[in-house]
Amino acid sequence: MEPSSSMNSSDISTISEKMESMSMTHHVVRNNKRLPQSRYSPYILGSVIATIPNTKETNLTNEKQKDEAERLGVELSVFVAEAMFLLSDDLRSMLHFCVQIILKYIITRNKEKKNPTQVVKILIYVMLYVFETYIKPKNGVYQADGKSTKLDLIKSSTQHFAYGVRSLEHIVLVLENGGSMPPIYFEHYNQELKKLEEKLRSSKDVLEANGFVGEAMKSNILHLWKSLFVTLPLIFPRVRIHDMFRPLLNQARQDVCSRLIASLHI
Repeated sequence: MEPSSSMNSSDISTISEKMESMSMTHHVVRNNKRLPQSRYSPYILGSVIATIPNTKETNLTNEKQKDEAERLGVELSVFVAEAMFLLSDDLRSMLHFCVQIILKYIITRNKEKKNPTQVVKILIYVMLYVFETYIKPKNGVYQADGKSTKLDLIKSSTQHFAYGVRSLEHIVLVLENGGSMPPIYFEHYNQELKKLEEKLRSSKDVLEANGFVGEAMKSNILHLWKSLFVTLPLIFPRVRIHDMFRPLLNQARQDVCSRLIASLHI
């Protein structure tokens, strides 16, 4: 069956169901599970932020924190790129990692599609850039039962990636509404990124062997995060997304067909 030129809601639901059936790890935070709440939880800080007066000083802080949010987005993106490079020896593992990040934030508990935030959209563009520029040209093989040699390492880091996306979305929401965040919140975010860096550092030699250069990656994706607070949203590149995740979608369809045939007891 020739896949359509864009990913519709049924396609996304199909992939979502497939991903749930082959979850990377119990560490992955799904919509019905929460990370252990930290003392700097955005849900606790929300009431504090609402009490900050809208003064010139606050406005200045807001602008500085927007710059910091963009910087944090770049740092998070570099780690996402590192994970993709580390998993590139098995396309299934790499695509599974990417789709976990995307689906977690655009599929609700009732498996209904919701519009992705600007943070998620930018991360998708980062994934597309890494995939199309560095991974796709290598013509890697997709195996339905494949497993990257670095999958366990990335499994142990999924909670940090989940925190990075969730917390950055909260920061952006507050700053977009004219508020500002307590400085300690950014300190805590940087600490989480540091933990992620330390985990991935153990595979630095593998990254270098695959041609990964951190500073070059930063410079190539920096412009994407300049759109974090723009009025006009990024256009969702559905065709390119479909092309990237086509192997997972095709496998999901094959598995659905296999289950239907099996149910006929032929």
